[in-house]
Amino acid sequence: MNTKAILLLLATLSISSIHAQEADTSQSIQPEPPRTDTLTPARRAHQLLLQGTLNAAPLVGIGLLQTIHNEQVRTIRYGHYPQFRHHFDDYLQFAPLVAQLGLKLSGVEGSSGSVWQTVTADVAATTAMLAITSAIKYTARVKRPDGSARNSFPSGHTAMAFTSATLLSLEYGERYPWIAPVSYGLASVTGVGRILNNRHWIGDVVTGAGLGILSAHVGYWVSDLLFGGSKRRLRLEQEEPKTRLRLYAPLTLSATPTEGEDSWGLQGREAALGVEYTPAQWPIYLRGQVGLSIYRGHQGGEGAGRSAHERNLSLRVGVGRDLRLGRSFSVATSVTASLRHVFKHPDEHTTPLGPTLSMPTTSVGVGIEVAPRWYFTKHLGLRLPLGLDYYPSSYHLTTPQQRFGLHPISFYGGTALEVYL
Repeated sequence: MNTKAILLLLATLSISSIHAQEADTSQSIQPEPPRTDTLTPARRAHQLLLQGTLNAAPLVGIGLLQTIHNEQVRTIRYGHYPQFRHHFDDYLQFAPLVAQLGLKLSGVEGSSGSVWQTVTADVAATTAMLAITSAIKYTARVKRPDGSARNSFPSGHTAMAFTSATLLSLEYGERYPWIAPVSYGLASVTGVGRILNNRHWIGDVVTGAGLGILSAHVGYWVSDLLFGGSKRRLRLEQEEPKTRLRLYAPLTLSATPTEGEDSWGLQGREAALGVEYTPAQWPIYLRGQVGLSIYRGHQGGEGAGRSAHERNLSLRVGVGRDLRLGRSFSVATSVTASLRHVFKHPDEHTTPLGPTLSMPTTSVGVGIEVAPRWYFTKHLGLRLPLGLDYYPSSYHLTTPQQRFGLHPISFYGGTALEVYL
């Protein structure tokens, strides 16, 4: 069994086990939820750690699942930002932790009883993060995208960034609700920076985020055991997402056949960021999405060279509706209008021996999508977008032997991480 198959199996088992644990927990506490004020400090600390583990584990599972998109995301990165070299991620990973310590030293009240309790949580969390990520790095020995070393999986920078973000959120997030989205936003920028700098794969980054969240909860578990009680809220039941706003990050592959019986076609790879908002009392949600994509001519399923018009920016707007089919499962259906814009650098040239793609600079189309969705925690979920797009504009793929017209309908599918704000 190859490495990719093992990772996919681990992802499936991780996500499935979380559902089983949450279902068992929910069924056992629904008749008469126990009172949290009767728990001893040690038992409360254990319950808080379990709560944190159930929040972090699905993200680790999704990260393992996203390894199937490693090459796809690197291809998009090379197509749009091949010369990206910035080191902000080396420093941004520590920003939430610095903010947490600064607030605590300034006397701002948080969930911990003293500065020493906070520092103990920080030290324990950082130690746990380094131990976990180092053990996996030098066991998995995954080669980095730039080929510099075999310690890519998981991303240590991203793990540190999400450890810092979670430490800040656990200390001050309940008192100041805006802190969590800001801190996790900074951590996410760190993760994106690791991909743009060609230091990590997408699977490294998402898995590292989950391990960072887990490490922070381990840190507060240690400090709670050593110093006593915590003011953090203990949730004994799985909370459903109640927000009307959600973000999602789809990674999709698309296929556009040529008109006729030839084996040539167009292959697309896209990474996008979308937002969905459901106004109060509305039965439908509003949707907007922006994405970067790469298109290549292929024959028999294999990419064949580069075309001068391969880099695209896509915009989508539309409406959709959720169909609830289970406690944590639904199907989202949507209809969109889309705009596709072709980027062409002045220095680009067509390789005579390779296929070339002729596309209008700007084209407008429509699409439909069906996406099964699962939520795992109050703030985290997964969707599998499946859809088709229709672009009436004229597209042509030219090879050294023949010119092919491309079918106006393309099909796509992929995965998307969801975050509920």
